[in-house]
Amino acid sequence: MGKKIAFISPLGGQGTSLAAVYVAAAAHHPSALVDTCGFSGTLACMLGADADTVMNLHDVVYGGCELEDALTDCSDHLKLLPAASFPERPLSPLSVEVRRVIESLSREYDVLADIPAGTIPDCGMTGCFDMFVICSRADTVSLGYASKLCRLIRKAAAQTTSPCAIRLLLTRFTPELMKFGGVQDIDRCIDTVGARLLGVLPHDNRALAAVLSGQPPDTGCELMRYARDTAARLAGMRVPLDSGRSFRLSI
Repeated sequence: MGKKIAFISPLGGQGTSLAAVYVAAAAHHPSALVDTCGFSGTLACMLGADADTVMNLHDVVYGGCELEDALTDCSDHLKLLPAASFPERPLSPLSVEVRRVIESLSREYDVLADIPAGTIPDCGMTGCFDMFVICSRADTVSLGYASKLCRLIRKAAAQTTSPCAIRLLLTRFTPELMKFGGVQDIDRCIDTVGARLLGVLPHDNRALAAVLSGQPPDTGCELMRYARDTAARLAGMRVPLDSGRSFRLSI
């Protein structure tokens, strides 16, 4: 069975989808990226695969096609299960049917799921995933909400028999914005949220330009370099955090 990892954030604008796309693109094992957003085709656009997608998660759940028929090849090791851009019928992002799809995919792939911002985890959701990656910007407001989300995940997980890891991923990061956001250092980010640090993904205009133009992830950008380190840690490799001046880590 592959790993099942949820990328989640308490607020919009945290860069969760971008983080999921780049970490999935940098994955070390055959992976499936699932867009659970009920009214969006965001991940297909971010991966430059919008023109290649025919079927989607809605079609699988409502019996319009088989699961394998809805997967889009994005690279040799990455497949995408997109969401419908304008679905006729609503679909709860982590309904029982969606969780069954994720379970089925995990028989062959590591599954990374992009969860809509503001989703409140329940017992079924925490039982479905092996790890929750909380994506947050390094400012006081974002970290405060990330802390509340961390507590909600732990509360829901306590009611299940399945262990669930929680990690913090700092996204859209720059030292200047951290300072302006009222945060002294990355130690404070970790202490505020109450979760181990998985990695730091920098704000990267090259990566954003690729996304906004509907191109595949830019493999040469700075964001991809840090995404590779993050993907390696998810795969169980021991990769040190960047301790250089760019992030001024003090952990």
